[in-house]
Amino acid sequence: MLFFFKKYFVADLLHDAVDMHNHVLPAIDDGSPDIDTTGEMLDLYAQLGFSKIYATPHTMEDYYSNDVKSISDCYKKTIDALKNHEHASLLSQPASEYMMDASFEKLLDQGNYMTLPDEHLLFEFSYFQKPIQAEELIFKMQQLDLKPILAHPERYRYLKIQDIIDLKNRGCKLQLNLLSLSGHYGKDAFEKSKNLLQNGKFDLVATDAHKPAHLEKIKELMVKKSIHNDLKRLLDVQSDVFK
Repeated sequence: MLFFFKKYFVADLLHDAVDMHNHVLPAIDDGSPDIDTTGEMLDLYAQLGFSKIYATPHTMEDYYSNDVKSISDCYKKTIDALKNHEHASLLSQPASEYMMDASFEKLLDQGNYMTLPDEHLLFEFSYFQKPIQAEELIFKMQQLDLKPILAHPERYRYLKIQDIIDLKNRGCKLQLNLLSLSGHYGKDAFEKSKNLLQNGKFDLVATDAHKPAHLEKIKELMVKKSIHNDLKRLLDVQSDVFK
């Protein structure tokens, strides 16, 4: 009977993996507060086996009013400050995680945004309610030849499974947070993450790490064999997309 309950370390899947959503750049949002913490996070990424990290600091009206210049400047200063760090080469060109708020459409109209490889644009919803113009803005991104990625849909309690699938059917890619599989964000996110993963609805997976403790928790994360297999398939595809 014990065989059926055996679990496997997620970290075993992360050799040569790419992280496309995290908050590792220092003092630019609610992620790493300083360069020393960023260095510590890079060490943990290396221990986990990651080969590349695309930093994605928040862009959020009234909270983190970042733009292309502020993020680019922070990235350049970080690379310079870490020039002697063993794992500085893990950091690739940054993008951003955009809140779909009142300023989002203006950013699209002005072209004032940063994308991940192959014109992927990472965005998030408020945790309180779905944006009224969500579908319209997803369509607008597609009209701009962008490939929209909704960050951690499993974490929005107001979205049911079918709501999330409907967004995917509109051409929106879905990104899973690894820590959702640990129960880190609560039972609702845990159950939805398993359901969507096992039914092949996620397109991408990321750490969304804001601090070293998040990466330490991923080191210890264990899942059932079926989930392990689903994650492996997802990570294999992701490595090709974000080389």
